[in-house]
Amino acid sequence: MSVAEPNPVAPTTAPPASAGHPRGLYFFFWGEFAERCSYYGMRAILPLYLTTQLGMPDELTSVWYFAFKMACYFLPLLGGWLADRYLGKYWTIVGFSVPYVIGQLLIGVEIQWTVAIALGLCAMGSGVIKPNISALLGQTYDQQRPGNTQLRGSAFLWFYFSVNVGALISLAALPLVRDKFGYQVAFLVPAAFMAMALTIFALGKKTYAVEKIEPPKRKTPEERAAQWKTLGGLFGVFGLMVFYWIVYEHNDTQWTFFARDYINRWMPKSLPGWLLGGYHLAADQFQFINALAVLVLIVAFQWLFKVVDPTGKKIPQTSKILVGFLFVATGPGLLAIAAQQATAANPAVLAAAEQASVPAVENAPELSALASPAMVVGAAAEYAGDQHKVSMWWIVVAYFLLTIGEVLVYGTMLDLSYAYAPPQMKGLITACFLVTNALGNLINMQYARFYGKVLSPEVFFGIDAGLCVFAAVVFFFVARQFNKNAARSA
Repeated sequence: MSVAEPNPVAPTTAPPASAGHPRGLYFFFWGEFAERCSYYGMRAILPLYLTTQLGMPDELTSVWYFAFKMACYFLPLLGGWLADRYLGKYWTIVGFSVPYVIGQLLIGVEIQWTVAIALGLCAMGSGVIKPNISALLGQTYDQQRPGNTQLRGSAFLWFYFSVNVGALISLAALPLVRDKFGYQVAFLVPAAFMAMALTIFALGKKTYAVEKIEPPKRKTPEERAAQWKTLGGLFGVFGLMVFYWIVYEHNDTQWTFFARDYINRWMPKSLPGWLLGGYHLAADQFQFINALAVLVLIVAFQWLFKVVDPTGKKIPQTSKILVGFLFVATGPGLLAIAAQQATAANPAVLAAAEQASVPAVENAPELSALASPAMVVGAAAEYAGDQHKVSMWWIVVAYFLLTIGEVLVYGTMLDLSYAYAPPQMKGLITACFLVTNALGNLINMQYARFYGKVLSPEVFFGIDAGLCVFAAVVFFFVARQFNKNAARSA
């Protein structure tokens, strides 16, 4: 069923003659690019930093990591409230970028309490900024391109594209910087990117929407009833997003641990050097596949939807989200199959790898650059064990399938959350959508600890796939009611 678009916010300034994207999009794009380079770069190397440098076991690392991500997605509530009521979106973003930079500078200090404070500052900065940057983007389009909902939807996808350009670069590069120069130097890179993000965003102030902070107007009982009916529908959709986040957020922790223990990470030496032939991939480097796939898929979907649905009215947003849920389920589903194959032989394989001796080095490609005999022996043991692990294609394809679902769900939900939120609650409702991620990470603080301890990898990933399929089935019925209510209120 096609859904009518909600009435756009009335512009407070006269729209320009051009029908193209406003100039402000470029500042949003590059500012978000730099901030995401900072955030994902730090996050990419954080789990192994906690296990290797701070000596935390995997299960405690999972608790810290998911607690950090939960804070990043819970604090948007504070950010939306502050911006809507007191500071405005622009000054909220600028003000909370400062502790964000400080946190990125402190995180490389290898003291537990210092790292905890640093993660708190980063979570506060990222969380408070997050809902306001996308809400200010939507508000800019409402003012400068009023009524052009298709252009605004395109802007949200390009905004998401910038997120993943930054993520791709940092996810691929930071493990390499870490391996070459160490963690202290590697963590300075995200700090530099965050300072760059603050500078770019501040320079674009004149191109953004004109903000006017007003106290909430008293509504009639009829207006309040209509508002809460719309919000009730949104929150029904938001509730099911929690299942999505529970599953999705395992891709940079449990998927990393799985790659570390069960994936053959040696790139064949026969490949050309520019394809990393003879190179041993770090377990956390596979995350870059997600960001790379997003870039390809956003461009592909932009073209596909213009061809299939040029008016933007034929395919409702909820249909895209439903299909996205099903694709997300296929990622862990594929890993469950890979885990079943890997765990059958893996205990013996790992035992054999630990007993590998120095002569095995002759058969291990590209180990001459290792710094010490102990490192050579350790790498040779890992290489010997890798020969009997499952192919890296399992996790590569799993990331690609997961990313198809991500693009359909997350990019669409950003626009849907903004479009159907009441005018004076845009920042807060966007924050409520982001809080669904916080709830998913809150659950993961306990659930993720079962990985490899209580639940074998194949059972853990099988449950993940089942959760997403269950959410998709329930979402089908919730979306039908949401579409009916939206059509009536349009």
